[in-house]
Amino acid sequence: MRPLAESQNTETTQLTLNRLIPGLALLLACTAQAQETKCPSYHGKNPLSTVSVFDGPAEEKADLVPDVSKASGGRLVSASWQVGYLYGIGRKVFLVCRFAGLGDADAATIKVDQKVQTCIFRAHGGGQPAEMTCK
Repeated sequence: MRPLAESQNTETTQLTLNRLIPGLALLLACTAQAQETKCPSYHGKNPLSTVSVFDGPAEEKADLVPDVSKASGGRLVSASWQVGYLYGIGRKVFLVCRFAGLGDADAATIKVDQKVQTCIFRAHGGGQPAEMTCK
């Protein structure tokens, strides 16, 4: 049998760990999520349909061509851009997210402040929103 003081210390340590571990897990999840930027899936009821990736603000018109793209039936299915180098030269990535049935005035422009390496676009078709994620 352990002395009372040792037993209390063990219980206190266990209670502290039981409270600390979930908090650390939440912090790590938030940190990992903070490293990711996405286009919104919808603008009202209109699904995300296309995206442009820019080296700097869209007004500068430095629209980047995907490093890899895949099409099927003349329709873009997926594309990816390697953009990590831009942050090394003091630039930022901007996304212009466009939605089916809406004009450019309703596009969402997103400045990707935190350094990301890759932006990936995936189209789903059938009225489902496309996905655009930069990590």
